[in-house]
Amino acid sequence: MRMKSNDAMIYTKHIKTRSVQNLEFVACLSILSAMLIGSTISHAAPAIFRAGSAMVDITPTNFPIRTAGNLTLTIANKVLDPLNVRAVVLDDGKTQVAIAVVDSCMVDRETMDAAKTEAQRVTGIPVARMLISSTHTHTAPAAYSCHGNDAEPGYVEFLIPRIAQAIIEAWRNRVPARVGWGKGDCPQFVHCRRWIMQPGTASSPPVAFTGQATNIAMMNPGYANTNKIRQTGPVDTAVTVLSIQTADGRPLALLANYSTHYAGVSEAGLSADYFAEFCRVMAKELGVEEGKPFVAIMSNGTSGDANCIDFTKPNWKNDRFMVARAVADVALVALKDARYQDWVPLAMAEQKKSFKVRLPSKADVTEARDYLAKNVGDRPTRTWEENYARETVKMADWPAKKEIKLQALRIGDFGIGTTPCETYGSTGLAIKKASPFALTMVIELANGCNGYLPPPDQFELGGYTTWRARSSYLEVGAEPKIKDTVVSLLKKVARSKKR
Repeated sequence: MRMKSNDAMIYTKHIKTRSVQNLEFVACLSILSAMLIGSTISHAAPAIFRAGSAMVDITPTNFPIRTAGNLTLTIANKVLDPLNVRAVVLDDGKTQVAIAVVDSCMVDRETMDAAKTEAQRVTGIPVARMLISSTHTHTAPAAYSCHGNDAEPGYVEFLIPRIAQAIIEAWRNRVPARVGWGKGDCPQFVHCRRWIMQPGTASSPPVAFTGQATNIAMMNPGYANTNKIRQTGPVDTAVTVLSIQTADGRPLALLANYSTHYAGVSEAGLSADYFAEFCRVMAKELGVEEGKPFVAIMSNGTSGDANCIDFTKPNWKNDRFMVARAVADVALVALKDARYQDWVPLAMAEQKKSFKVRLPSKADVTEARDYLAKNVGDRPTRTWEENYARETVKMADWPAKKEIKLQALRIGDFGIGTTPCETYGSTGLAIKKASPFALTMVIELANGCNGYLPPPDQFELGGYTTWRARSSYLEVGAEPKIKDTVVSLLKKVARSKKR
C-alpha cells in the first residue's frame, strides 16, 4: 500500500522522534553509569588524612649574644641546651595547615610573616593557614626589642629561613596518619603572680614613664612579703594535648599546651627552658627518638599573669626539669584516654584587627630623656624607673595604631584559638568556655608579639603588665575585642563542612 504524502510526513516525524528519544535514553544511561562509577570510585578511595613533623635547630653559633625576657641587659656566652623550631603539617585531602612553635621569648609578626611567605613558596600552603608561636623561654636570643635587651638583627635573619625550613620539612614528611586529643590538670606549677597589696606598698615608678598613676597590684611579691593580700585573677591549669600517630599507631607528633610563664634556669646561658625538656621527656616515655621522625611540641597557653611559683608556701621549689616532668605525667595520662580518628576535617580562619596604641605624650618623652641623660648616660638601665624611662623614649615615634592577627583552627572536634599577646588566664578560660568545641587549646604569642593583654578592670589595679612599654601598649579596651573575635573565629571554623 502506498502512503499518501501527508501520512509519509507524519511517519517520518514519528521515526525521528523515536530516534531522538532513544538517543536521549542512551545518554541518560551513560550519565547514570558515570555517576554510579564515580560514586563507586569515591567510595573505594576516601580522603586520606596525612601529617608530617620536623624539628630544626636554631641555636646561634656567634657569642656573646643578648637574650630576651629580662628588664635589664642580659648576655649569654654559652649554650645550656639547644633551641629548636618544631613544626607539624596536617592535611585532610583538601586543606593543609601548618603549626610551628619557636624556642624564643618573642618573635614579631614581620619575622613570622617572612618565614611563612618563604614556606608558602615551596609548600603552597596559604600564609593564612600557618600558625607560628613562641614558647616564651626567657633564655633565648633577643628576636624582639623590649626592655633592656634590643633585638639581635643577625639572629633574626638567621631565624627566618629556619622557621620556614621546619614547615617545609614537615610538609615533605607527610604520611597517612590519625589524630586524637585529651586533657588533664596540673595545678602544681601555674599560679597567679599578680597580687593586690596593702596601700602604698606596690612598686610604682613615675607615671610619666608608665602611664599608670595608681598601682595596687604587684608582680611576684614573695612568700615573706606580709603586705600581699590576694591574687588578682584565676589561672588555667589545663594540660591540653593533640596527638598524631601514623596510620598503624606509631607516635608521629604531639602538640601540647600549658599556661605557665616559664620555669627558668639556674645559670647564665641559652636554654629552651621547660618547653623543650617536656618534649624530651615525652619522646623518652613514648619510646621514640626525638626528631626521627617523632616531634613533640609544647606551646604556651594564657600565662600573662601566671608563673610556676606558689607565693603562699615557703621555700617553693621549681625548675625546668620539675615542671617538665609534672606536665608530661599529666599529658601521658591524657593520652591513655585519647580516641584516635583516621580522618578529621580541617578548617582555619584568620582575621586582622587594628588597635590604638597607648603612647607617651611629648612631655613624658622629654621628662624621660632628661632623666636618662642625668642619671643613666650610656650605661645599661638597672632599675624599674630607669628601664621605663628608656621604654618611654623608645616609643616616642611609634604609630598611633597597630594591626594584629587572630586565628582559629579546627581539627575535627578539637579547636585552637590564638592571640599574639601575653594573655591573662581569665581570658583564656573565657575563650574556652565560649568555644563551640568540646576541647579547645588557646595559644598565646602566636603570629606576632603585641605585648600584655590585661582585661580592662586590671588597669585599675596597675602594676607590671599594665605599664606602658613595648611589652604592653594596646588600648585599654583591646582584651574584650580580641576575646570576642577569637570566639567568633572558632564558631566560624566549627560551621565548616565535614566532607
